[in-house]
Amino acid sequence: MASEAIFLPAAGSVQFAIYPDGYDGARIIARIDEEALHKRFHAPDGQEDLIQAYALNADSIDALATQRYRANPNEAICLHSTDF
Repeated sequence: MASEAIFLPAAGSVQFAIYPDGYDGARIIARIDEEALHKRFHAPDGQEDLIQAYALNADSIDALATQRYRANPNEAICLHSTDF
């Protein structure tokens, strides 16, 4: 499946979707902030670079987002550099 990631300038983060129960289940929206993408995943500056950094590291980012979702399905998921 193609990445659904987009950059949200007002939030300073990349928004992406996870599917904790597979693609036939719920679609959960999560975010990772710019700082995490720069510090943890060494993303260059630029919106497309941030989306690319997410895409290249989606497995580990999605895994953490899924873990957060399972811990509390009612809480918004926004990952920060301190989460990694």
